[in-house]
Amino acid sequence: MANAPNIWRLKIFTEAAAAGSVTQAAARLGLTQPAASQALKALEKWAQTPLFERKNNRMSLTPAGAALAPRARSALSLLEEGLGEAAGREGAPASLLRAMSGRRLETLISIIRHGGFANAAKAEGYAAPTVHRSAKDLERALGAPLFEATSHGVRPTRRAVALAMKAGLAFAELRQGLAELRELTGQEAGATVIGAMPLARAHLAPAAAAAFSLDHPEHRISILDGAYEDLLIGLRRGEVDFLIGAVRENPLVKDIVEEPLFEDPLSIVMRAGHPALKNSEVSLADYPWIAPRPTSPLRRHFDELFAHLGAPAPEDIIECNSLSAARVLMLNSDRMMLLSDLQIGYEKSAGMLASCQHPAGRVTRLIGLTMRRNWRPTAAQKALVDAVRAQGASAASQKRQPLCPL
Repeated sequence: MANAPNIWRLKIFTEAAAAGSVTQAAARLGLTQPAASQALKALEKWAQTPLFERKNNRMSLTPAGAALAPRARSALSLLEEGLGEAAGREGAPASLLRAMSGRRLETLISIIRHGGFANAAKAEGYAAPTVHRSAKDLERALGAPLFEATSHGVRPTRRAVALAMKAGLAFAELRQGLAELRELTGQEAGATVIGAMPLARAHLAPAAAAAFSLDHPEHRISILDGAYEDLLIGLRRGEVDFLIGAVRENPLVKDIVEEPLFEDPLSIVMRAGHPALKNSEVSLADYPWIAPRPTSPLRRHFDELFAHLGAPAPEDIIECNSLSAARVLMLNSDRMMLLSDLQIGYEKSAGMLASCQHPAGRVTRLIGLTMRRNWRPTAAQKALVDAVRAQGASAASQKRQPLCPL
């Protein structure tokens, strides 16, 4: 995260919050009381607000400190677990936290996210030797290697990847905490990154963002598109807050949960004026098609369509999960596509595309939200998720226009 806090100061903060005393926190961590007090003042400068107040000779948390404390504890728990695993220990001793640098962990995250030292240096605006030095410093602090030489160059170890994931989640918790501190003072703050799959990009995500922004104009929303696999990695690393799209059901991925929103009926989509609209005697398998990628849930429906027709899938297909590319393909050919009417509402209104009923009748796919199991959204993020749910409820109750039979 930008402006990463000092990890050791976070540890002092959580100890002081638990003990209600800087003196006791300092004793537990082997510090002098002035050193602990100085560290807490530096953390308050990072938070831009007082975190403690003195009452009756006892320290107590301010509302800001009370809001930050659970986020800090969660972040430290993730960091201690990740650092301990990377160092081959159970947990992270205080000495390791004291030697740790948030900037070094950010560099590790960047190296893994961007696929190497040179790419990380370019993305972060650092000189390559600076990135190498930061990685080496992190290895020395851990007392364990994080990178290994292979025939394809230097690559991160599994422990490095696991540490980067835990650190990314920890920094995400702290970003949430800072946003909540701003909310306490009446400032609209914070940001949300939505991973949007094809249907969500065309309708749900922009509609929810537009409705939410009317009341939260300062909250920054980023809508990312991409392959589900890449978006899921971003979600699990803390780089994406939630996903919207077809539910996948990942029984082996224990750290995410899926919330159904609505069942989305599928149609056969083609250009307006397509010959199939006038000649129902020609088999659908005789036309060229646009097929979803093999890893997409929609691909199963595509294969089942032709199984229902008792015909082999057409040989003339172009695999494509991009609606903008598919639109061009359909408008300039007789290609068909299995798709949701929600994704082509504008094109149908403009008379560009048409849709027909699925030959098997009502065939649907489940659309939902995918979130980290332990994600705790801020108040603003809860409102944004509620806006997505409202759009889902609207889609579920929407009366579909009668579709032409094929």
